[in-house]
Amino acid sequence: MAARKIFTIGYEHSRPEAVLSALKGAGVQILLDTRAVAASRKPGFSKRALAAALDQAGIVYLHLQKLGTPADGRAAARAGRLDTLCASTST
Repeated sequence: MAARKIFTIGYEHSRPEAVLSALKGAGVQILLDTRAVAASRKPGFSKRALAAALDQAGIVYLHLQKLGTPADGRAAARAGRLDTLCASTST
């Protein structure tokens, strides 16, 4: 079996079109969404909208919610409590 590459991408300051273009340009075939909550205030990045856009681009979308940071970890990150964040994600 040939080695597969794993990429990571963030979308904080991006538009959906730019993210899709970067994914296609890198030859990504499957996007694994590891957000505990696959919602976004940024248009185009909530689960349904993102999945639909990826489908149109020929990229498979999988949401693996259990890999995301739990609520207490997200709250700790916002408060700058990195020790609590790390503890919440190690279980």
